[in-house]
Amino acid sequence: MGRTFDVLAALVLLAGCAVPPTSSSTASVPRTSSPQADRVGNVLPSVVDEATWSNLAAHPLRLPSLTAVAPCPVTPAMPITSFVGPLAGAGPVYVTGNRIYYSPAPDGSLFAKVAWIAGPDYKGPALIRGARIDASGEVRFERGGGPSNSELRFEYDTGVRSAGSEEGWRFLPSLVLISGPGCYAFHIDGPD
Repeated sequence: MGRTFDVLAALVLLAGCAVPPTSSSTASVPRTSSPQADRVGNVLPSVVDEATWSNLAAHPLRLPSLTAVAPCPVTPAMPITSFVGPLAGAGPVYVTGNRIYYSPAPDGSLFAKVAWIAGPDYKGPALIRGARIDASGEVRFERGGGPSNSELRFEYDTGVRSAGSEEGWRFLPSLVLISGPGCYAFHIDGPD
């Protein structure tokens, strides 16, 4: 049975200076893989097979539900390593911080740049999904300027490291897109 890691994030709306995604990038486009490219633009194959991603996607999405007037639960964020700020979640895959500040996109949705981080003790893939828990609403993810998707695939090797990070920490930068203000939760599955 897969390990499940839940991270709850309270939404705070704040207009920011980030560049919003284009309306075509926020369209609901299914993706079967997370394409990565090398430094000269060659598309690299996924090192995680589709059967593994399908097994992870088959795990039930277990998120709390709230009434519209209930306060959003917030997973505590704690300093785990010195090269990045506090991380939220039980690990071994974390999200930076426990409150995500969203900016408006031209289509009326909201987006935020979010970094997901895997500790050095975890070498496997992870599937990240989310949903609004105080009303209906979805969470979409975008990676590397690709189309948005209802899940985010955290590969074995993301090709991203943080300056000053200790050996073995893996980083996955992404955009998280939501339809409007509310309370959202994230669910992270790993194969073991």
